[in-house]
Amino acid sequence: MKEQLQKLHKEARLARDAAKIEAYGAALAAIQEGEVRENKDFDEAKVLAVVEKEAGKFRESAESFAKAGREDQATEIKLRSDFLVALLPAKLDASAYPDLVAKAVQELQPTGMKDMGKVMAKLKGELGPSIDMKVASQEVKNALMQL
Repeated sequence: MKEQLQKLHKEARLARDAAKIEAYGAALAAIQEGEVRENKDFDEAKVLAVVEKEAGKFRESAESFAKAGREDQATEIKLRSDFLVALLPAKLDASAYPDLVAKAVQELQPTGMKDMGKVMAKLKGELGPSIDMKVASQEVKNALMQL
């Protein structure tokens, strides 16, 4: 993924595409900063997590601009988020979560809401970047409240 980002960033620079340059450059900078901070190269999962986080930052900025009535800016910033989201693996369908959560709950045998972190960690570890944490969190809450 990191090599793909570098290639896309180079192509964007050659094409003088400011939106792509900013999107891919922000992701590469965040990856490099994280690698320097941790003093090691990131594996694929960490790189995907950083790209997802950067896409989220652009999305949040776009939402802020939209709330402020600056739709033109919001559209421009959202485009940057879309470039990064397109690189990420597809998210699981919402209908898959009940079964996945039930399986994790059965394996871990949590006793209540205090074990939510354990269940979420298991799901994140198994599913990686394809998990939608908001949907999974809600499903886990529902499952643990029925214990």
